[in-house]
Amino acid sequence: MKTRALSLFFVLAASPALAETPAPMSAATLLGPDVKGPNWTVAESVRSDGFVRLYTVETPYGNFQVNGQRRMEQRLNELRALSALEQMSTTKTFAQALGNAGLAPIRFGRDLILDPVETTGNLFSGVANMFDRAVDEVEQSSASRDDLVDSVAGVSKATRELAFELKVDPYTDFTPLRDGLADVARAMAAGDLSITAAISAIPGGAGVAVSATSTASTLANPIRDKSSAEIAALVEAKLKPLDVDEDVIDAFVQNKSFSPADTYAIAEALEGLKARNSEAFIRRAANADSADLAKFHRHRAELMARHSAQVGTLKEFYVVREFALNRNNDGALVAVFPFDDLAWTEPAAKSLDLISLELATRGETKQPILATAGKVSATALAELKKRGWRVLILNDARAAL
Repeated sequence: MKTRALSLFFVLAASPALAETPAPMSAATLLGPDVKGPNWTVAESVRSDGFVRLYTVETPYGNFQVNGQRRMEQRLNELRALSALEQMSTTKTFAQALGNAGLAPIRFGRDLILDPVETTGNLFSGVANMFDRAVDEVEQSSASRDDLVDSVAGVSKATRELAFELKVDPYTDFTPLRDGLADVARAMAAGDLSITAAISAIPGGAGVAVSATSTASTLANPIRDKSSAEIAALVEAKLKPLDVDEDVIDAFVQNKSFSPADTYAIAEALEGLKARNSEAFIRRAANADSADLAKFHRHRAELMARHSAQVGTLKEFYVVREFALNRNNDGALVAVFPFDDLAWTEPAAKSLDLISLELATRGETKQPILATAGKVSATALAELKKRGWRVLILNDARAAL
């Protein structure tokens, strides 16, 4: 095994600096007609940090960046929901409810507040930063996201119900939508206006609001009527049988980078996967320091659960260079990542070089597998093969590359 490690060392040492710069992509090609909507315009040029796509979006609430294809699709869904809320707030029925409650008209995006991580011009996503750092770093009430006063007044419950009807996450990190949901729900609760009546009052009929949003909800049915603290309890109930330490679970559900819906989706995916040492995944997910990185962990857990059989049935989490990778039924190491486009950028090259070298020094005898649902550049594919990896494209008719 020392010979294999030494051989790989010389391969890596002899490799020229091939770090590539991903070419910009077309938003129209990636999103089709969704490049423009009632309250958004997506900039035509879409950059990549070598892991995920970086979109720039212009809205009446400010301009911001969205990191990742799936996250972009969710953000567009949230913008549709926000448009539906604005339509709702201008109806005669809603105006009467506001008047009955003695409330002023709602001003959406009144402060144009956006999360700092999504300001435009960031060259790297939280995902790229995680890989870059990997090179250098070789009680339920506390988990509650619901305001106490709003909970007592029934506003939090109304917010969750309204969000579910619009098929968005009530705990979204998108500030304009989160504030809009709360403001509309507060007015509805104070004015004794039902969600059905509010949606039905939208010009064009009740179907306008719902049809304006995606058919895929980010909020699962089992947690529709649950508070954030109740969701945290459900997450704990799913993770404890997987031998995840209680302190690790607490850190995970209390991390505000995740919405409660994210933590539930991850717990549900791991529950279905039933892989040993699931704590390794949760422990690292609990350290997420941005919303896009939190979403990456969620998408990764869902991808592993959905495609476990395709990669040889994932049986165990196995830590390599601070990444919770997997072993499959054959004992091979499997790295499943929901990349949009994997390019051989400097963070990718350095982190995958270190993983490859560590596997060699540990005496791995099985060929490791890198599985992703995204595209892999020709350079990245050649470099991974040179390091002994088998690359598998998930959801693709092609066999292993």
